Amino acid sequence: MLIGCLLGDAHIGKFSNDKAFITFEQTIKHKNYIMYLYKKLKYNGINLYDIKYYTRKDSRNNSINNSIYFKTYNLELLKPFANMFLSKNNTKIVPLDIESHLNWISLAYWICDDGQLVKNVGITLCTDNYTLSEVKLLIKVLVNKYNIKCTIHYKKSKTDRIYYIIYIFKSFLDDIKPLIIPYIHEFFRYKLHV
Repeated sequence: MLIGCLLGDAHIGKFSNDKAFITFEQTIKHKNYIMYLYKKLKYNGINLYDIKYYTRKDSRNNSINNSIYFKTYNLELLKPFANMFLSKNNTKIVPLDIESHLNWISLAYWICDDGQLVKNVGITLCTDNYTLSEVKLLIKVLVNKYNIKCTIHYKKSKTDRIYYIIYIFKSFLDDIKPLIIPYIHEFFRYKLHV
């Protein structure tokens, strides 16, 4: 679950050499999903701070977002995730060995976090904050490990920045749907054309 969320919208940070934390955030319209993640982590013994709400400006689209988020405590057990997903200068990256960590559960949570329905034709994974080489690595893993046909689409922001997103063809999405749907939150099943 954490691998999928970290590929998606979750952020990870180091507190010290021994501890790390993860922040989970979504727009307020996805409150049910955030509450679900919160309860699931709490049930599994992860210490969490209270859920909070805030408003911020999204410079990519020049819009105002109302968000809901929560954060884990600074925990030793999260340090391996920080080692995987943080560069030396503490920016989020795609681990080079992501293929060994990606499974149906992590793919499902990644879709919940970053999947976007493309009506009648498939789904995109909004990998906006990754480099082109990281997106190519993710596509290579999806093709090699799961035989999922996907391509890179280019998206331009209002500030003319180019973002790279992964497009998965609907026929291939239909092939993997039975394997991931048990892990897709009911609020996001529409992303699988269900």
